[in-house]
Amino acid sequence: MQFPPLSGSLTGLRVIDLTRNLAGPNCTMILADLGADVIKVESPGRGDDTRSWKPPTWNGESATFLSANRNKRSIAVDLDTREGQRIVRDLVAGADVVVESFKPGSLTKRHLDYDSVHKINPSVIYCSISGYGKAGPKAARPGYDPVLQADTGIMDMTGFPDGAAARLGIGAVDLGTALWATIGIQAALANRERDGLGALIETSLFETSVWWLSYHLIGYLASGQVPHRQGTGTPFIAPYESFPTADGDLFVAAGNDGLFRALVKELGVPEVGRHELYVTNEVRVANKAQLRDALRPAFLTRSAVEWEERLVARSIPCSTVKTVGDLAGDPQLAALNLLSAFPHPRINDLRLVDLPISAGDQRAAHNYPPPLLGEHTDQILDELGRDVASIQALREGKVIA
Repeated sequence: MQFPPLSGSLTGLRVIDLTRNLAGPNCTMILADLGADVIKVESPGRGDDTRSWKPPTWNGESATFLSANRNKRSIAVDLDTREGQRIVRDLVAGADVVVESFKPGSLTKRHLDYDSVHKINPSVIYCSISGYGKAGPKAARPGYDPVLQADTGIMDMTGFPDGAAARLGIGAVDLGTALWATIGIQAALANRERDGLGALIETSLFETSVWWLSYHLIGYLASGQVPHRQGTGTPFIAPYESFPTADGDLFVAAGNDGLFRALVKELGVPEVGRHELYVTNEVRVANKAQLRDALRPAFLTRSAVEWEERLVARSIPCSTVKTVGDLAGDPQLAALNLLSAFPHPRINDLRLVDLPISAGDQRAAHNYPPPLLGEHTDQILDELGRDVASIQALREGKVIA
């Protein structure tokens, strides 16, 4: 069966990207992957902050920047100059979507805030991404993923009970905010298709953090008990954690009583499944420490890979604890074509993680590799009707680069 490609679903839409770091750029990259023409506005000389987030690098280019900016065109414009602001206003005048992640209030003085843009383009979808949202005592604070992890309780819940709080090893708050911004933009586009009206979409790292914590926060409101660090486990299910084996760790998720009985049978300790302290999940959670001690000796009799093979054969969810290096060579990654080639002017063998959704065999658009700083400045200004002489004057005046 043939499916229309996802990479063409937003073809014809123009997005002006006034974002930096990770949340905003990942949002606009998703829109670009779906076919939108995304113009990334960057500061001359330094560009997006993530261009300098090194190491790691790939042929000198920031791997972090590369991961979040494919399928975009870059224009380097100084927004602290009147002419630079005029260029961006000309861009937003013909845009469908504007996404920004500036510090609250800083675009107002540049006449690029929602009210200013709405006067120029009433049908525009304007998405504002901030650290703490539009109201409240923290609204003016800048936001970074680990700061929000610390501020909302995520960090306090991460790590082992006898250790210090730990930062998540991934930018879950940034990437989650990117998804919510994208969802909001697509909903607003659907509304505009019906009524022709633009919209102001607002989201923040704080709101995303609270959403990630939703069932923990509701659990606290219900019980008055603050969730504590669980290591690799969870407070709701047991056994649902990693166990040491003869040569490494194995994570096991016995998510119901049937899976638990199958697990202890395969481990050779079926009597544990019949013990009154472990017969249901509720009592297993209450006696988690004793249960761990009862199962640990059995896991130590075989390697992690051996146990994984045996448990998977019984449909018991589990995995050896692998590294990112292991993931790079995982045949599942290859089977799903999740690493795609995006040949780059400085990186011939550049591969990037594709969209985690597909229609048929089609994933993201492959229009542009992550751009060099200001790579498309002249092209975009030409589209705005600037002639060669005026572009050169802008360059000599250091308005563009």
